Amino acid sequence: MPEPTISTIIPAHNAAAHLGDCLDSVLAQRGAFGHEIIVVDDASTDATAQIAMSRQGVRLLRLPENRGPSAARNHGIAAATGSFIAFLDADDRWPPGRLTAGLQVLEAHRDVDLVFGDCAMFDAGGERMASFFADAGLDERFWGDALLIPDQDLKLFRLNYVPTGAVLVRRAPLAAVGGFDESRRLVEDLELWLRLAQVCRFAHIAMVCQHKRSHAACVSNQREAMALANLEVLGEHWQRRRGELRRRGLRMRRYFAYEYCLLGDLRERAGDARGARHWYQRALRTVPSPRPLYYWLRTLLPAALGQPAPSRDP
Repeated sequence: MPEPTISTIIPAHNAAAHLGDCLDSVLAQRGAFGHEIIVVDDASTDATAQIAMSRQGVRLLRLPENRGPSAARNHGIAAATGSFIAFLDADDRWPPGRLTAGLQVLEAHRDVDLVFGDCAMFDAGGERMASFFADAGLDERFWGDALLIPDQDLKLFRLNYVPTGAVLVRRAPLAAVGGFDESRRLVEDLELWLRLAQVCRFAHIAMVCQHKRSHAACVSNQREAMALANLEVLGEHWQRRRGELRRRGLRMRRYFAYEYCLLGDLRERAGDARGARHWYQRALRTVPSPRPLYYWLRTLLPAALGQPAPSRDP
């Protein structure tokens, strides 16, 4: 076997239910490259380690205590020997040819350090749902180029358009920015892309490079926690680079106000009128507009009458 060209890092915590399926899709990748597969067992208490060890060609690393996906991925990156790094969560899968497609771009374009493709959802029945690019309206007008992404960092402030399991990245710039922020367990991918986007060029391809499993235990189903983590990441990066980003035409007040309204909606649906008012007030202070004012008043009326807040459709 040639020296590993690509190192695939798979963080896994109590992933026995789906890890075998994940690994089979990774082992099925074929191409003119050496490939090492590293599973980082993040202190699982189920059969995750045994499943990883049962697959020939899979290298298992173990963390003594649960530290989250950022730390697990960084642990895998530190042990990797490949010049290129790919990531996949233990409950997801890859379609055939996914690594070859990304590698062809990076080998043909030496000025590109990170390439990613589309992501399609699937459920327990195996049914493929709309792809991420199609669902989010990521068309040629959004990208601005057939391969490269003009203002790639500015676009990340509007939408995390990079599916982690569809990424292939050169190891050198990934190491240069310090990998994932291990203090974050949510939206850690966006935080890393924002740092990488300042030091290297991204490219996109239309091919679906990740099949993401939709199930109840999926972290991305934690809507409120994800929204809060997203605001924290964007807020920190905005504060750090606000002058430069404003000079380049980026404005964030309306975006933040919109996100505050969404958090207010989530609190109201949970029956927490006080929490809903908090977020609607923040939206009003950020960008005064009729929508948050209306819903803020709506949460006040039941309290004045001694009645529960009315529910609204999502």
